[in-house]
Amino acid sequence: MAYFRRIVLSALLAGGAWSFPAGGAVRVLDGARHHLGVAGLPEWTEFATSTPHGRQLELVFSAQPNAGEFTLFLWQREVKTTWNVLLNGRKLGSLEPLAQPLVLALSIPAGALKAGENRLAILRPPSPLLDDIVVGNLTLDPRPRRDALAAAALDVAVTEQNEKVPCRLTLVDPDGALVPFNAAPGQRLAVRTGVVYTGDGRARLTLRAGTYLVYATRGFEYGVASAQITLAAGDTRHLALELRREVPTPGLVACDTHIHTLTLSKHGDATLEERMLTIAGEGIELAVATEHNHHADYRDPAAITGMSRHFTPVVGNEVTTKAGHFNAFPVAARGSVPDAQLTDWTELLSHIRHVTGAQIITLNHPRDVHAGFTPLGADNFNPATGELRRAPAVRLRCDRGRHLRRPAI
Repeated sequence: MAYFRRIVLSALLAGGAWSFPAGGAVRVLDGARHHLGVAGLPEWTEFATSTPHGRQLELVFSAQPNAGEFTLFLWQREVKTTWNVLLNGRKLGSLEPLAQPLVLALSIPAGALKAGENRLAILRPPSPLLDDIVVGNLTLDPRPRRDALAAAALDVAVTEQNEKVPCRLTLVDPDGALVPFNAAPGQRLAVRTGVVYTGDGRARLTLRAGTYLVYATRGFEYGVASAQITLAAGDTRHLALELRREVPTPGLVACDTHIHTLTLSKHGDATLEERMLTIAGEGIELAVATEHNHHADYRDPAAITGMSRHFTPVVGNEVTTKAGHFNAFPVAARGSVPDAQLTDWTELLSHIRHVTGAQIITLNHPRDVHAGFTPLGADNFNPATGELRRAPAVRLRCDRGRHLRRPAI
């Protein structure tokens, strides 16, 4: 309770009555950063000597009703699970599940603020998982999100040997926090806070005035092109960056053999079209579609997005069972789908090969727990001998391939 009173007092002292004068001044609700978590149960070593301020953050402040949309900005770090942001009991959104520092911009709908006392809360639903986070630097901007992020414009162009090239752009502030921005309409981009994938190396963005570091990357074979840029209100700046392939890889193929989309697997948050941009933007040359229990063919979306010339799609299937997830590829796009109810590995692997004709079957995330089952857990695998207790006749082979990490989106 003492901590709660302190936050209330700091808000009232910092902002007075919290009315919004003409001209739309941005107001600081709370300029501090707060460690939230469970006392005595630190998730990470860095929090072992830190006493959490509490399991949630509540901020009380006075305001007037907002006739139009406002914007709430806040800073976050080390977020893993769902943390909801509520204003007067109304959900504005959730923190983004990222470990990196990030500045989040949330819209406050018209009428969400009320005359007099208002309560802003950051809390998580009940969960047995530990999740220590740091959150703070809350500011209120009395403008719609699109206007609050429109003080300046930035036009970025990335090339390789004078040719436009798919890539990932990352924008951070001087402290390294990913920053919010708007993408100008009419572009084919995959956009998240601080990150944009572009299929042609071009991106037109609007953002708040300030100093930013802009990075262009294209997977592990390429270097990093970067620049620092300061934008004043009203500025329109053009930034040209040049990428270079630093690692020669003749005879090798950059591949990703485990790819999902929200569209087909309800997994992650990238739509089918966005995934085509992230594949090309990470320099992947062989992309194996492994949607859950679905023969996915990326050729049409690759063509629609103009990414066909940058990578070769392979039809695959992540056969998702209660006894593990198995990637099978290549398979026929219109071929029969394996029975995902099978749990005996010997029977299941034989069945997958017979039904799909797949030449390659890989066991995904073997040490992760899914539906209470760990494929290479102690009950199923002897790490000393390599013996699969669950299926002695099955042999595992580990190949050292060029399996690039999946994109961040």
